[in-house]
Amino acid sequence: MKPFEQKNLIFVDTEFTDLDPYKGEILSIGIVKLDGEELYIELEHKGDSSAWVKRNILKMLDGPKFTRQQAIQQVQEFLGDTQPFMVGFVDNYDVIYLTKLFSAGKLPFKWMTIDFASVLFAMGINPVKFQQDSDSAKDFYKSLGIDTKKFKHHHALDDARLLREVWLKITSS
Repeated sequence: MKPFEQKNLIFVDTEFTDLDPYKGEILSIGIVKLDGEELYIELEHKGDSSAWVKRNILKMLDGPKFTRQQAIQQVQEFLGDTQPFMVGFVDNYDVIYLTKLFSAGKLPFKWMTIDFASVLFAMGINPVKFQQDSDSAKDFYKSLGIDTKKFKHHHALDDARLLREVWLKITSS
């Protein structure tokens, strides 16, 4: 598969406190450029989190914490004025929480994002099979020659790294 444009892409994943965007807040952002350059930010958070987030996400957040304004500034500096296409795996939540962070109309990437789950669907691969480190997901990654043991599951930067690696494998064939 050859994508439309492969020069100006970023691979993004976020972690957040709740699936309900009306009460949830962004916790971390992982961004990996096509060339492998990375940015990882953990945000200050004082509110509540869902039980699932408490069990699976909060324990992995051990880096320095940044204010919302510092996070915005870091992302803007990292991306510059490139206005890249953002690729996310099931990107709807990532976009919602990034829009809450940056404000509507002020995203540092093109507003038309690329949902990797839709790409898989178009390739005849059921994206639902990629939930929770399933055997079908492991088989898919293995078929691409990707060792998933080097990635922490549900860690924004590692999920963005894995997404980039999968993208590179499927677009090079």
